[in-house]
Amino acid sequence: MAGNNGSPIIDNRKIKLLVLQFLKDLVMNAKGQLVTFRPAKIAQEISAKTRRSPRAESVVIRNFFEELVEYKLIQVIKKSARGKVYGISRNSMLWNLLEHYDTQSVLAIIENMMKSESLNIPFPSSTLSNNNMPNLTVGETEVNEKTNARTETI
Repeated sequence: MAGNNGSPIIDNRKIKLLVLQFLKDLVMNAKGQLVTFRPAKIAQEISAKTRRSPRAESVVIRNFFEELVEYKLIQVIKKSARGKVYGISRNSMLWNLLEHYDTQSVLAIIENMMKSESLNIPFPSSTLSNNNMPNLTVGETEVNEKTNARTETI
């Protein structure tokens, strides 16, 4: 079900590493200026390695891609009824990282980047209105689990 010690965080990290390895392979074999991919396709490819259903993998992968889009490491190329198509361009930071570093190093760099950016205050209004955060009344504060930063509504 979960990782060796029962933690789903371990599984999510493993999935992210497998996704980065898949992206690294795409980048290393690319002939053009852009590689494109869908979360569902990657989920099918890596589900055999994780022995989980592709659907479960797909949710983690989609969330990871949305974080990467938020930090401008990948871009949404197309939206359709089948979902989003994401892409990495040759002149992007992620392409460069995938070309020159192993997947664990790339994930560590991404996590550090997200952690350091999440500590920047004040938060943009889009962060404060995130649907994942409960509604707060005047004066209440909360520690956002994703960013470990305190937020307060006025």
